[in-house]
Amino acid sequence: MRRRNVLKLAVSGVAIAKLLHIASQQQTSAKIENKPESTSEPSASKFIAAKISVDWAKPVAESTPFTFGSNDYEIVNPKKAADPIYQSRLAELNIGLIRIHHANLSDRWTDPATKTWDQAKIKAGYDVSYRQHPTIIQNIPDWPKWMKRTEDGLLDSSEYDHYATFCAELVDIINNRQQRRVTYWEPFNEKDVVYHKAGQLDQLWKIYNKAAIAMKAKDSQIKVGGPALTWDEPKRLAAFLQACGPNVDFISWHRYGSGNAKESTEKLMSYTPKYKEQVTKFRAVATQYIPDRKVPLLLGEYNINYSWKSGENRQNTHIGAVWFASVLKHLADAGIDMATSWHLKDGVYGMIDPKNKLRSAATVFAWGRKYLTGRVMDTESDHSFVEAMAVTQEDGMRSLLLINKAATTAKVSVELTQAAPKNLQILSLNADGTKTSTLATAILAQEPLLLKPYSLVLLRFVSQS
Repeated sequence: MRRRNVLKLAVSGVAIAKLLHIASQQQTSAKIENKPESTSEPSASKFIAAKISVDWAKPVAESTPFTFGSNDYEIVNPKKAADPIYQSRLAELNIGLIRIHHANLSDRWTDPATKTWDQAKIKAGYDVSYRQHPTIIQNIPDWPKWMKRTEDGLLDSSEYDHYATFCAELVDIINNRQQRRVTYWEPFNEKDVVYHKAGQLDQLWKIYNKAAIAMKAKDSQIKVGGPALTWDEPKRLAAFLQACGPNVDFISWHRYGSGNAKESTEKLMSYTPKYKEQVTKFRAVATQYIPDRKVPLLLGEYNINYSWKSGENRQNTHIGAVWFASVLKHLADAGIDMATSWHLKDGVYGMIDPKNKLRSAATVFAWGRKYLTGRVMDTESDHSFVEAMAVTQEDGMRSLLLINKAATTAKVSVELTQAAPKNLQILSLNADGTKTSTLATAILAQEPLLLKPYSLVLLRFVSQS
């Protein structure tokens, strides 16, 4: 049996508050406005207790910049995309994977008079976007309005070849004529529900195969994937892989937490572990139908609520930040290949609001990109609403993200199977904002760490010097 050097880390809520108050750095890289930290400890009756254990010698997966991706549609409007503040926010967050998606992209980027893509519009959008040079997933969401449809809203069979050519032309424009070298392509978005309802899924798969073959004929280096399922439906994925397997370079699907703005926060938080289950289940389906190669998995869209008209706004608060952190923890534990949240900027969902102010969720993605990419280590918790994500980065630095999904203060004891260095950096996010401080482990009191309701604490194990 391997001998473990176990170190218990703990500090009282008062000590944390004091340290955060005197910290020289008063905000995270996401630059969200700070508010004073309360120094009063909640009464014992309001605590939940949890014990976190971390085994730094036991990696379970790998997280990459592709774990912390997002969607963007500002690019379809060059004037909005050119906003220098917005582009500076993207560079600041350093989002490494961006899925370009807009429901009306096939009409926004085309000329209905000539029934062709408008190369000038495409160039204008791409030219002003993404100074951080992320990897792009280019989605083609729909057939344009001028293509014939059935009464059910399906693409008429007479247009199948036309649509394949339409998709291939965009590959030619972006990769060959404009030399963008976009690798990942999705030929449609969330078409499975309407085709399933009509009993015509086989026709949707036929369209996919035609499009994928035509697109690769223009650029053999691209990866074409899908089917951008509306949710994680294994039987639908199996049908897709049976029909399209040789033409599938990655698998994509979407999953939102709810469609009800009145759903309890407790229920929303209870659901987050299912994101790991989705990845595990889909990987098993992919292995069954494509056993000779590993097909990357992309969760192309996720957020708290799929209905932008529902009135849901928790995604824009510290509660949403905690929800995203938990989802990302479970996706990372499952070793997902790519994930893109919905999405970067708007008035309802964006981690950036219409005035270019960073919302709380932006902090989570900034932390993820900067501190949580690397080997994901084994963690355990004895409370379902207190979670941890531990990562050893390429440079040897270690990070431990503690997540309190409860409406109650969490009293957390942490056990590590590796000695801690001399100093710890603490980054926190809660209803009061975000703060950062540095302290010596020697001053930590032998008491559990207090995490405020719906809060995050990121411990950084800095140098021994």
